Formats: sequence, C-alpha cells, structure tokens
Amino acid sequence: MSQVSQTYFPPLSINNASHSQKIWPDRLGFCVFTRHYSKGPAFISVFRGGVRRGCLQFWPDKQNHIEGLMLEKNNKAGTNRKSHSPFIQALMVGASLGLSTTFLPFQIAQAQTQAQDSNEFDINIPSQQLAHALSDLTAQTGFQTAYQTDLVAGLIAPKIQGTMSPDEALSLLLAGTGLQFQYSDSQTIVILPNDLSDGAASSTVAPVVIEATGETATGPVDGYRATRSTSGTRTDTALRDIPQSIQVVPRDVIEDRAATELKDVIQNVSSVQENSTSGNRAATFKVRGFSSPGYSVDGIMLNPAGDRPETFLDLSSVERVEVLKGPASALYGRAEPGGVINIVTRRPSKEFGADSTLTVGSYDFWRAQGSVTGALNASKTLTARLSSGLQTEDSFREAGTSRRQSVTGAIDWQPTEATTVTANVDYTHQNLPFDRGLIVTADNEVSLPADRFLAEKWSRIDAKKAHTTLGLEHQLNSTVKLSGSMVYDQALVQDTGIDLRSLQADGRTLNRRYTDREEDSRSFTSRFDAQFDFDTSSIGHTLLSGLEYSHSQMKFKSYRANIGAIDIYNPVYGADKVTPTLNSNFVEDIDTLSFILQDQIEFTPQWKALTGLRYDTVDQKQDQKVGDSNAPINEDALTKRFGLVYQPIQILSFYTSYGESFSPQSGQTRDGSALSPEEGWQVEAGAKFDLLADRLSVTTSVFQITKENVATTDPEDTNYSVLTGEQRVRGIEINLTGEVLPGWNIITSAAYLDAEVTKDEDYDVGNRLGGVPVWSGSIWNSYEFQSGNLKGLTLGGGVQMVGARKGDLNNSYAVDGYARFDASVAYKITENIELSLNGKNLTDADYIETPVGRTENYAGAPLSIYAAIKVKM
Repeated sequence: MSQVSQTYFPPLSINNASHSQKIWPDRLGFCVFTRHYSKGPAFISVFRGGVRRGCLQFWPDKQNHIEGLMLEKNNKAGTNRKSHSPFIQALMVGASLGLSTTFLPFQIAQAQTQAQDSNEFDINIPSQQLAHALSDLTAQTGFQTAYQTDLVAGLIAPKIQGTMSPDEALSLLLAGTGLQFQYSDSQTIVILPNDLSDGAASSTVAPVVIEATGETATGPVDGYRATRSTSGTRTDTALRDIPQSIQVVPRDVIEDRAATELKDVIQNVSSVQENSTSGNRAATFKVRGFSSPGYSVDGIMLNPAGDRPETFLDLSSVERVEVLKGPASALYGRAEPGGVINIVTRRPSKEFGADSTLTVGSYDFWRAQGSVTGALNASKTLTARLSSGLQTEDSFREAGTSRRQSVTGAIDWQPTEATTVTANVDYTHQNLPFDRGLIVTADNEVSLPADRFLAEKWSRIDAKKAHTTLGLEHQLNSTVKLSGSMVYDQALVQDTGIDLRSLQADGRTLNRRYTDREEDSRSFTSRFDAQFDFDTSSIGHTLLSGLEYSHSQMKFKSYRANIGAIDIYNPVYGADKVTPTLNSNFVEDIDTLSFILQDQIEFTPQWKALTGLRYDTVDQKQDQKVGDSNAPINEDALTKRFGLVYQPIQILSFYTSYGESFSPQSGQTRDGSALSPEEGWQVEAGAKFDLLADRLSVTTSVFQITKENVATTDPEDTNYSVLTGEQRVRGIEINLTGEVLPGWNIITSAAYLDAEVTKDEDYDVGNRLGGVPVWSGSIWNSYEFQSGNLKGLTLGGGVQMVGARKGDLNNSYAVDGYARFDASVAYKITENIELSLNGKNLTDADYIETPVGRTENYAGAPLSIYAAIKVKM
C-alpha cells in the first residue's frame, strides 16, 4: 500500500445554514489522502474534525489519473492534468472529492445533473458582502462554492434577481471584483483571481471556506433519506458503516404527514408499535416486540425512575426521530433489548429563518406552532432558535378537552473554530383527560363503540416538565475531540385517574377505582467523552471513551378509593369523587455510574468493524413510608456489542452484529418488592444498499432477540408489574426510503415478528407477546410537481397495516388487524406561503390501535380532516 499526500493542502472551514465545522489535516498535513493498491482502485479518505468521515473509491484510467489528480507510478503526487497551480489542485480536489460525495450528498434529480449552463433558477440575492452573496447562491441553487477567504474579504456584491443559470448569476456577482470562477465538478464552483498564473499560489495558504448545505448527523435532512446518524455510535457516522439497523424519520416526513404526536412519526418505522399511554398521560412504545419505558433526547436517556415519559412529546422542536434497533446498552446503558428511540432536536442556524403553521381540524382540533432562528451577532458565532407549539382538542372519546403548550429555546456559541457551546431549555405543560380506553366485554372481545367513555369528566391529568441541557465540544487537535454535557430534568405530574376494574356477574356493570396521584421527579445526568482518531499501520480507528453519571429521584404518593360502578352499554356519569385513603408514599433514588469504550475500526475501505463495552453500576433505594421499605438494589453489568461491515462497493454494505442489554427496573410487584434487572441479547445480519445511487436506499435485516427477567403489566392490577422469565423475538425487516424521481419521495417499511414466551412459570410457553403483530408495515409517498401549471402542488398518500394481536400475555383475548389510509394535498401560493389539507383514516375504519390488557385498550381515531396554512421565511 502507498499513500499520496500534499502538505500544502490547507484546513477547510465548512459553513452552512445550521453549523460550522473545520476539516483538519491528517498527520501528514493533508485533509485527503489516497491509498492506491497495485492494479486496483484508489481509495480517498476524507477527514473532518480529526475523524475519517468517508471513503471514496475510484479506478484510475490508463494514464493513472483520478479526478484530475495524477498518481505517478512511484506513488508520489504528480502534476495535475489541467496543469493548475498546487493551490488550485488542492482546492479543486478537496472540493470535488471531499465535498461532493462525503459532505454534500445532494439528492439532485438525474434530469438536473446536466451541463451547468442548462440549469436555471429563480434567484433573488440582495446587495451585501460577497461572501454572504455566495452563501445565498449556494442555498438557492444547490451549487457549492469554494474560495480562499481573503479573496472575497471586503468585497460587496450587487443585487441580482431573476431566472438565470449559476454561470449568469456568478458573472453578475463577480463583475468588477477581479475574480473569475471555474467548475471542479458538475456541482462545485471554485472562485479564483483573474491574474492567477500557474505556480503563483503559495505552498501555504489561508483556510478555504466552503459554503455547503450537506447533511450532518444531527442537522436537517434534504427530503426523506438520511445518510448519517449519531444514535448508533455517539459519533457522526454514515448509516452504511454501522452494523445495526437504524431508521431515521426526518422533519420533512413529520411536516408532510401533519404529525402532532410521536406515534404519528413512529408509524413510519418497522417493528415499532405504541405500547400504552398509561391512561393518556404519555406514550411508550414497543420496539421489535419489547416495550421501552422511555426514549433519549439528543443521546441522553430520560429519567429511569419513571415507567414512562412525564408528558407527550411536542414535535415543534424535533429535527428527526431515530430508532436504533436491537440492544444498545453498550452505548446507552439502561435500555430495552428491542431498541432505543432517540429524539434529535432542532439546532440554531447562522442565517435568519422562521416558520409558523396554524392547523384546525376535526373534533375542535386547533394547533399553532412556529420556530425562528438566526445569528445574534455580526460574526455569526452566536446563534439561537426559539420553537413553540400550542394545541387543544376535544377527543372523539368525549372525555373532555386536551391542552398542551410547549416552548423550546436553543443557543449555540462558537468562540473559536475548534470550540462549540450549546444550551437548550424545553418546557411542556399539558392538561388532559385521564382515560384508560375500552374493556373486554363478556363476549371476550373489545366490542364497545370507539367513543365509549367509561370514566368521569373530573378524571384529569396535569403535568409540567422542564428539560435543560448544557453541552461543550472542543477539537483539541487533529486526533482528539473532547465533549461533555449536563442534563437536568424536573417534572410534576398530578392526576385524578379512574381505573377500570372488573365486570360484575351481569356482564355490563363495571367496577371502578379512583386514584389521586402525584409524581414529583427530577434527574441529573453528566457525560464526558473523548474521541481519538488514529491509525495503527494501515488500520484506521475512531476510539470513543466516556464516563457518565446520573442521579434520578421519584417522589410518589397516591390515595385510592372505589367509586360508583357504571353501565358499559348505557353509561350514566356523575359519580362522586369520594375521599380516598393513602395507599402508597415513597421516595426512590437511583444512582448510576458508567464507563464506555468503543472502537470503530477500518481495516480497509471494504472491511469495517465496531466493538463496544460498557460497565454500569446501579444503586437503587426506595424509602416506602406506607408499610415496610423495600430492600436496596445494588447491581452492576458489563454489556458488549460487536459488529462487522463488508462494503464491496460504495452503494452496498453487508453487516452482522451481536449486542446485549441491561436495564435496572424501577417498577414493583403487588407485594411491594423491587423488580430484578432485565437482560437481553441479539444477533442480527442485514444489508444496506442504494436502489438509486445517493437517492433511494434500502435496509434489510434478520434478527433474534432473547430477553430474561421480563417485566409486564400485572393482569390483576395495571399499576404494578410481574416478571415472566424469558421471551424471544425472531424477525425480518425491510425499509425503503428516498427519492424515486424528482419530487417523488417515499418512506416505507415492513416487518415479520415471531414473538413468544419461551420460559415462564405463570404463562404458557408459546404464548405470543401482547400487542405484537406477526405482520405489519406502512408506506407514505409524496409527489411535488416540478413544472407546468401544477408546479407548487404536492400530493401525498399512504397506508399503515397492522396484523391481529393478542391483547395480553395470557393470550386471553385478541384484537383484529387493520389498514388505515391517510392522504394529503398541499399547494404553495408563493415561495413563502403553503396551504395544506390532511386526511387520516379516510375509510373511517373501526379498530383497536393499542391493546394493553383486559381493562385498557385504546381505539384508533375515526376519519379526521385537518387544514393548515404555513408561512416560511
């Protein structure tokens, strides 16, 4: 193996609307180096932040040329085919290779990838500094611009407006500046001085600024297809390089589907179903057959002292929802073996932007949401975003009015090129009806009408939650990156819930119980990571070591009393809210200390591996003030993950992996004892490939998960849990996401799950896991007309299909499968104003969306129509 490097290649600053990053040179002083194997392809690795971000494969021609860079047979850098100066060589090679494929995976339709002079755009750029004008040109055309910073310093560009090609626009912008432009590839433009002669450039030059709109692992996604994620590694990694299935639902899907709750987003993901809402308090989900009590926000898990999130998630501040399939305790610590849902929040932008949406719909639905972002100083090193959502509706269940308010503030500060400080504050307040849904009737079916309400109007929930995050990231040098974060959560949830108990002998009179409950919770998590990028001989490493500490507390108090029964077929409301008796009062504290070590290994550009270890110690104490206190829990665990990726060509990778899970449980059994930790493991194999290069991607996987010490809802009392021994899920998944044709985006998934009890003393071996369908899938399409009289019109439609499910672990009842059809139509009146109409459950299907137990089943909403107007600046 040989290397080609050029020490005169400068560091690159990468700027776009949401972030600023620098490409650091490697130890040889070059940001791009080439491994050239004899009689084989050249592999060009691109570095960013000291980390190898991608590898490009090129086959040299007979003259040993690669994209304008000539590799001499003595394996030293030769002259450029076009005989440009060393600076121009470096700039063009860096721009065309490093950006056009790794940093800028633009999904530009084939019809638009023609000669530059055949593209025309509606361009409107005000008179301003030339650097900012070039940034606007990038945003409006998708063409990258690369230039040496001192070339444009102090230059003012004129105002240009009209329909024109990038060439025409650049000619106007650069008129009288003494600058010219050249193309390094079909989408990258290099700005040069007019009098530059070959060899005129110095061997050491200032940083090159690249204005880009490429995807990062935490930033916006262009369309439906994401290519990078941090959820699977805690590093910015291409999805194709991660030996585990990860699905990303970006904001474009959230907006196109008019999603207002997390379950609206999750329905696009294979093998994920809603698990429960715990009486309409907050949603939890099943991933690959196993319930997850919470999710993570920007990679940090929620308070483990609770058995669910404290509030429903408002989507106004969500950039993307990512689901890491399979055990992830070697990365996240406490986690279920089915997988982890990670919420990625919206970050501030350097450029001003704002959007607001007003939606009205069925059942007196009303929602207003908006977001505004931009720079707070002239140097754009301090940026901010403010997002909010206000929502109210009267349920089809006639349970009463639901209200939710959410506001999120985010600030990014970049005091130096290598340092970034982030801060987030999120506050949510919700006031909702407490509602356990429907029950299994005497015919052993959930046969009551979907709108049948079996509680009382005074049964309500009031929840407040504040979530605060402070983060710091510093690129120490080309090898080491340090990062740290602190997260503080505080929540107060109060409810006067009515639990549905049992039917009397007449088969129609339902016993009920009232609980006056308060949950006062708080948690603090601190994390420190050190990331090292280095080589051992020809093998590349991205080594992550981390330390994490968390303290969580739950103060729980509840009072209970039986209230008047109700006739399920002819309900008469008005039962008195009697004075309850104290039945539980405890304080639970959980302290967790964790160490992580992970290595992403690149043996060759085709063979890559991922290994990870995490050691957790857990100290859990519960001080029960009513009756005897439970014995303290002191647990530790070493969880592991291993994976291998084989990538024969750039658009195809095969992978296999093994992972483990460990999850201390915060619940308790009816006798007051704490639950033992859950443990699980998974083996998985799959493939990730592009049906259309850089546009339409497929992920397929086959897996088996085994879980022990499984906690499920106690069939005798839904406020407690039972352990059922061992459960196993074997499954197959396929997911397809991306752009089929210009304007036609699609996200679709399908899953087969064989989920059953394999060991148990209380339940029959072979019973299916409750609420898990054998077959499920979904598809959503949207098409935006690209030209003609219908330009600006977008049509969308899809279906969610879920098979029959057993209602509980006893398999004592079942609910039917269903198919729900949704559609949308949107029209842009102007570039800034859009009208839309969304219909959900167009066939008005009657179905059970979420079975939990015999006295808790949630019906799907009937036909609903929503109209919205969106203004964007």
